[in-house]
Amino acid sequence: MAGQRSLTQLQRWMQEVITNPDGIVAGVESSTARQKIDIDGTRIEEVIGRSTRLGSAERLAVYGNAYFARLIECLGDEFPATRFALGEETFQTFALGYFEQSPSTSYSLGFLGARFPQYLIDGRPADIPKPGWPDFLIDLATLERAYAEVFDGLGPEKLTPLQPEALQAIPIELISEVRFVPAPSLRLLEASFAVHEYFTAVRQSQSPEIPAPQETLLVITRRDYVVRRGIVSRPEFELLRAILDGNSLGAAIEIAAEEQPEGTNDDFAANLSRWFHHWASAGWFLNVELPNS
Repeated sequence: MAGQRSLTQLQRWMQEVITNPDGIVAGVESSTARQKIDIDGTRIEEVIGRSTRLGSAERLAVYGNAYFARLIECLGDEFPATRFALGEETFQTFALGYFEQSPSTSYSLGFLGARFPQYLIDGRPADIPKPGWPDFLIDLATLERAYAEVFDGLGPEKLTPLQPEALQAIPIELISEVRFVPAPSLRLLEASFAVHEYFTAVRQSQSPEIPAPQETLLVITRRDYVVRRGIVSRPEFELLRAILDGNSLGAAIEIAAEEQPEGTNDDFAANLSRWFHHWASAGWFLNVELPNS
C-alpha cells in the first residue's frame, strides 16, 4: 500500500513515470519505475488514488503533459530560429521525437538541447540531395547550439588576450614551433547556408525565406559577455582549424597551405600577418606557447 512506502520512493517512482515519453502506463511498466515500485499499469490506483473527475493514470498524465510541454518550451527558447523554420506544430513533433531518443537526464536545462543537432543529423533523409532543406535545419540548429554553449560556457572576460607583441618577442628560429592558446569560447562552424543571417532576421522579428545554399565559414566567440561571430575565408578557416587541432604554427601553415588552389600560396602567405593582427585584436587567442615552456 502507498502508506507503507517512503516519500522518497514515491517521488522517484513518479519521476520515472511522468517523464517517460511513451506515456503513463509505459512509464509505470518500465524497468526503472518497477525497481522503485513493482506494479503494472492495471494497479496504478494502489499508489495514486482516483479523484472525483479523473482516474489514477489521468491524474498522472496531467503532470506528464505539463513536464513535456515545459521541455518543448525550453527547447524552443534555445532554438528559436529552428522552431520558426519548422513551424510550431512540426517543431513540437521533432522535439518529442528528440526527447524520446535522448531523455533529459540533467538537473540543468542548459544541457537539454546538447544532442538536438545530432538528432537532426541522424534523422536526415538519405534520398534528399545535399545541400537541401534538412541540411539547412542541421546547420541552423548547430549554430544555435554553438551560440548557447558559448554564451553559457567559459569566456575570456577575466583573461588577458594575446597581444601582437607576444609574437614579435619570439626568436625567429622558433616562430614555427609556437602553439596558440585559444580563448575558451572560440568555436569554428562550417555551414552550407548563411544561417547566421537567417538567425538574425528571426531575432529581429522578421519572416525570412530559406536562403539558397552558400558556403559559410564562421568564427564564434564571446567578448564582454556578448556572443560574437565573424565570417572568414576558406584559407583563414583552414589555418584556424589546424591551430585549434593543436598543431604548431609551422605545421598549421603547412596543413592550410595544402588546401589552397594551385598558384595561390603567395596570397596565402601575404595574408598571414593581417590575420594574426586581427586574431589578437578580436581576442580569439590568449597566448602563444613554445615547446617545453
